[in-house]
Amino acid sequence: MVKGLFSFTIFLFDYFLYICNKSYIMSLLDKLKAFLDTEEGKKSMDEFCKKLEFEHSLKEKHIENLHSVLLSGVTLSSLIEKVRLKYNSDKYREHWHNKCIEPPEILYWLLFDYAEKYGRECDEPEWGEYSNMFTSALYFIDGYYISRMDGQGSFIQIEKSK
Repeated sequence: MVKGLFSFTIFLFDYFLYICNKSYIMSLLDKLKAFLDTEEGKKSMDEFCKKLEFEHSLKEKHIENLHSVLLSGVTLSSLIEKVRLKYNSDKYREHWHNKCIEPPEILYWLLFDYAEKYGRECDEPEWGEYSNMFTSALYFIDGYYISRMDGQGSFIQIEKSK
C-alpha cells in the first residue's frame, strides 16, 4: 500500500511538472527516479516503507491498548477531561514554553486516532457548528467532537457537544 501511494505521489508530481514545464525540477525528478532504480535506491525505499509500516502498527497497537483500558471500565469522557486538564494547565504549558518549545499534545493525537477508528464521521450540520476553514477531519465519540486542523502546522481540538 505504501509503495503504491508513493508511486501515485510521484505520478502526481510528474504531472504537475509537466503542466508547469519546469526543466530544472524535472531534471531533479529524473535524478530521483534514476536513484530509485538503483540497488541503493530500492534498499532506501524498502527501509522507508518498513519504517512507515512499523509506525502504523505502533499506532494501531496504542489504539487497541486504549480500547482495552476503556473496556475495563474507565470512561472515555473522564480520560478526555484528564488529558484536557493536563494540556490546558499553566504549569504544563509554561514548562514547555520556557524551553521555547510548543507543548506536545501526543495524547490528543491518540484520542483523534481512536475517534477515527471507533467514533463516527460528522455530518454537514455538525461540520457547520464544530469546524472552521482549517478543519480537515471531524469525528464524534462519547459526547465529544474531535477535530484535526491543518494550516502551517497541525493540531487536535476537542470540544464537548453542546
